[in-house]
Amino acid sequence: MRHPAAPTIVAVLLGLLGLLLLWSHWRGDGYHEGNPHPDDVPRKKDVMELLGGDGKEEEEEEEREEEEE
Repeated sequence: MRHPAAPTIVAVLLGLLGLLLLWSHWRGDGYHEGNPHPDDVPRKKDVMELLGGDGKEEEEEEEREEEEE
């Protein structure tokens, strides 16, 4: 035989869970898992200019490795 308050406790906990889910949906702090939006990521060309390289060194290394094989 189950406890007489069990259905009430389950109902209260489910209601609280629903309220928390709705609150998190309405609040929307803007953070989410996954890849960033393309507008939030700097262009590769701009990053390479800041780092002092243009990326051509890597391409030349790959070509040399292919020739050696």
